[in-house]
Amino acid sequence: MANNGKKGIPSQEIKKEIEAAEIHPPTALEKKVFGLLSAEKNGRRKTVFTEFPYVVLRYFRPGFECFSAWGSVELKAFSNFVEVLGQQTWESVYRSGGKPGTKTGLGYTQYKIDEMKTGAEHLKAVSSLLSEDVGFFELRLSDRVRVHGFQAQSAFFLVLLDKDHRVFP
Repeated sequence: MANNGKKGIPSQEIKKEIEAAEIHPPTALEKKVFGLLSAEKNGRRKTVFTEFPYVVLRYFRPGFECFSAWGSVELKAFSNFVEVLGQQTWESVYRSGGKPGTKTGLGYTQYKIDEMKTGAEHLKAVSSLLSEDVGFFELRLSDRVRVHGFQAQSAFFLVLLDKDHRVFP
């Protein structure tokens, strides 16, 4: 059968990776650090809804806005945000969203990059490094202060700071 210049699925390499994963499963520490989901004692698979989020700065883009541009009020709001986020499950974070005027707490709001008023180039650069199914959202720190990023397992990957709510004024 001709492959017409297309590469086939590398089944042998995939099989090797599966076998390696079976031989060397993630340690308990790796599961905790990386927020990997595991089975509960009753055999049911955990869902991300019950996991507690934490902030990761791996894809943070200081070229849009940096912590150095923030005053003590914004920095205190960020510290409070990290604490509040870690005490909630992802389910409660999702529930904080809603229609404008009905959002509560963190005000989870999904959006498309093309809808942004400013900063889209930063998210597009990060998006190009990720899976196509990763969606971005904003979380509220205060009346004006927002952070933008995405979720992977338990982690909230913070990408942009937005102290004056410029991305969606």
